[in-house]
Amino acid sequence: MERYDSDENTGSRFTLEKFDGLKMTLKITANEIKWDSLTSRWSILNYTGRYIKGDKERLFKGDRIDTVINLSPKDFSRAQNVMESMNSVELAQYITNEKTKGSSNVHLYEIEQHRRLAFPFATFIMTLIGVAVSSRKVRGGIGMQLAIGISIGFIFIIFMQLFTSYASSGVLPAYIAVWIPNAIFAVIAALMIKKAQK
Repeated sequence: MERYDSDENTGSRFTLEKFDGLKMTLKITANEIKWDSLTSRWSILNYTGRYIKGDKERLFKGDRIDTVINLSPKDFSRAQNVMESMNSVELAQYITNEKTKGSSNVHLYEIEQHRRLAFPFATFIMTLIGVAVSSRKVRGGIGMQLAIGISIGFIFIIFMQLFTSYASSGVLPAYIAVWIPNAIFAVIAALMIKKAQK
């Protein structure tokens, strides 16, 4: 479905495909699909389709067909703040459901899932960097140490946002994109702690 109007409970440019293994057996396309709240069914309007069996195809079309699809209007109305209010179990279940439906937005929820675990580690890494910076004696005193610490923290945040945007656009898997900044700055923290001990 290309677009969904929550006020009218209608979707536009709809496609339904059925597969048997890797082979497509049915494809229906329609300009409009409408949710019927009384029957909890979708009405596919002005549709065309084709049955596929081996090398043979049979075309068909019609004005309206009612069907049950594993989607409901509430699936299209989930906002960002709803995602953030889910607990970890609910989020994991939602991701599983979205993967079953073949949702293209599932990576946004996977990013949130991995961020919930990665952020506490990021806080710990930043604490180690802060300890390393504060334990070193540098020219310029406390002001210089504070500037170094803030700069490192700022760069860390930029890295986190940059890699999150890569995951959002599908360039990187969510678990890699969320954890790369932690891995890089964990190495930096370890080097800084080692250098500060000398």
